[in-house]
Order: sequence, then C-alpha cells, then structure tokens
Amino acid sequence: MNPTIATLLTISVTVIAASMVLILIYCIPALLQVRRTAHEAEKLIDSVRLQVAPVSHDLDLIFRDVKSIVQSIHRQVDRVEDGIETVHDVAVRVKEFQIEVQRRIEDPMLQLAAVFGGVKRGVEAIAGIICRRMTPSKG
Repeated sequence: MNPTIATLLTISVTVIAASMVLILIYCIPALLQVRRTAHEAEKLIDSVRLQVAPVSHDLDLIFRDVKSIVQSIHRQVDRVEDGIETVHDVAVRVKEFQIEVQRRIEDPMLQLAAVFGGVKRGVEAIAGIICRRMTPSKG
C-alpha cells in the first residue's frame, strides 16, 4: 500500500475515533440527564396516580351534590310556578266576583239613592209648605 494513502487512512481513522470519543463524552451526560428525568417523571406519575384517585372521588361527590342541588332547585321552581298560577287564578276569580257584586248591587243602590233623594225632596217640599202655612202672611 502506498505510504501516503496509509497515512491518510490512519489520520482519517484517528479523526473519526476522536470525533466518536467527543460525541460520546457529550452524549453520556445528556443520556444520564435523560435517565434522571425519566426516573423523576416516573416518580411524579406515581405520585399523581396516588393523588388522582381521592381527588376523582371527591369530584364525583361534588358533582353528585351539585346535581342534587340543581334537582332541588328545579322542584322548588316548579312549586313556585304552581303557587304563582294559583295566585293568578284567585286574582281572576276575585275580579270576576267584584264585577258580579258590582253588577248586582250597583243598580239597586242607585235606585235606593234616587228613592232617598226623592223622599228628601218630598220632605223638604212638605216642610216648606207647612212652614208657609204656619207663618202669617203680611198682606
């Protein structure tokens, strides 16, 4: 083999080997950090898994309570609506009763007032006549 080629080949192999060593020197700490990070992530996942179960249970209880409260409010709103409807019906019946009472009493009361007015005028007229007869006339 040609000595120049052999020298170039040796230099190339040496450069490649040095590059590989440098890459390994750089990659080893990075790989160690990836390993530590993966281990920490595993711990965190285990911790979260232990904490999620009680939180999930608590959330389930809260959702059940909220559902119960909403159903109770819905029932109470239905009762209030029924009460308002009943009050409205009573108001309508009272108004109808008022109109009926007014219709039945108004005409007789007007007639009674007219009779009393006529009686009053009649009494006044009779009293006027009697007073004129009792007073001597000047003449």
